[in-house]
Amino acid sequence: MIYPIFSNFIPQWRCSTNQSFSNNCTIFLSCKESVQFDEIEFYSAALEYDWICGSSAYWASLYSQIQFFGVLLGTIITGTLSDIFGRRPLALISLSCGIIISFCSGLAPSWKILLASRFFVGISIGGTIVVVCTYVMEMLLPKQRMALRAFFNWGIARLMMTIICYLLPEWRLASFGNALAALPALLIVIFIFPESPMWLLSK
Repeated sequence: MIYPIFSNFIPQWRCSTNQSFSNNCTIFLSCKESVQFDEIEFYSAALEYDWICGSSAYWASLYSQIQFFGVLLGTIITGTLSDIFGRRPLALISLSCGIIISFCSGLAPSWKILLASRFFVGISIGGTIVVVCTYVMEMLLPKQRMALRAFFNWGIARLMMTIICYLLPEWRLASFGNALAALPALLIVIFIFPESPMWLLSK
């Protein structure tokens, strides 16, 4: 869910060298064809598709919102289905779909396809948050759960995302990197984790 922070990154700009850099849209629109950006540390989707000022800036906001809407739907849908069909099948579906769609979003030929792909990535993230986290917790002893929460949390996820975007400073490459980073989790579920004993016991 942190990725939109990077894919919406827009550096400050100016019209000429005797001006200071700023985020003033009036300045940007007055020299849009010759605008000078400050150092571009990460080439974002917002830069590629010109979601900077004017009416097009709306799409940058929608880019984040549509993914979070997907997360909301994902938590509702996958949580209910995992209670019916089991944690492991839904964990496999959430992780595999998230990896595939995240990778494909880096190949998006247009902003419309990009928005659609991020919506489905959001659904997969919602499934991962609800199903995979519950699944892992149910596989552990109570005393082990505290250690997991201490070392695997949003802070770690934010750090990993920052490192990926630093090493791959272009939004398409970062999408590929995000997909590959989630691959070990999928392999662990496929080859190591059985179905949740607690879910089996409830049946």
